Formats: sequence, C-alpha cells, structure tokens
Amino acid sequence: MPNEQVLEDRRVLELRYRMPISQIYNFFTGLEEGKVRGTKCRDCGRMFFPPQTDCPVCMKKNMEWVDLDGESTLETFSIVEVTPTSFTSEGSYVVAVGLLREGVRVLSWLNVTDRGSIKIGMKMRLKAVKKKEGYFSYEFFSY
Repeated sequence: MPNEQVLEDRRVLELRYRMPISQIYNFFTGLEEGKVRGTKCRDCGRMFFPPQTDCPVCMKKNMEWVDLDGESTLETFSIVEVTPTSFTSEGSYVVAVGLLREGVRVLSWLNVTDRGSIKIGMKMRLKAVKKKEGYFSYEFFSY
C-alpha cells in the first residue's frame, strides 16, 4: 500500500562469541584444512556431529576423531524468508538436515543455485567453507 505507515528500527546488532574450544580444537583445525570432523565413541561405536567430548549414550570419555566424507542425503529443509536479526545481511537462505553416509544427521545451510531443484532424498555433500567474515564453517552443496 503506497500510504502505509512503517516504523523502521535502524539499530545495528553486533554479536561476539567467546567459547572455550580446547577439547574440540581438532574440529576447527579440520575446517581450516577443508575437512569436516566428528567424533566416535570407542566403547559403543556411536558417531557424533557436532563432535562430543563425552559419549552421551554410554557416558564414557573414550572418543576418537573421524573425518567425515560429507556424502549425504537430504531429509528435510526449510527456506528462511524472514531472517533473524543477526542474518539480515544474508537475505533468504535454505537450512537443511542431511543424513551423512556415516549415519549422523547434520543441520546446515544448503548452498544451491536453483531452489526449485531441492527434493527430499537428493544427494548433497557437506563441505568445509570459509565465510566472508573470515571464519571457517560447513555447508551442504547439491550435486
């Protein structure tokens, strides 16, 4: 409506996070090396992503690092049109849950050029990426 009155909030939101990462440092160095890593319990065999320092299943602290190959299948997704305040500079984006070949489910952004091509069951690859802000993360890519 051309005569609609609108209130616009012009505050800038700046977020800073400080998290201790010494116990999962291998996860972040892996991303810098282009690898996505999870952990596996040496006692019960369960895989975890994001990595865990203690097994929540058998309650043991006997974990090993595992490089995930990233091959995955799309289980569900959502197109986020109304972005949270901290992501307003991104525009709309796609969030997906993929089942990795190793049996773990991962929630991540889905990097796809044609949103009309997104189909449940499609093949994706989870990859380490360097974000424009300079930090490393991970995203799904369709293929």
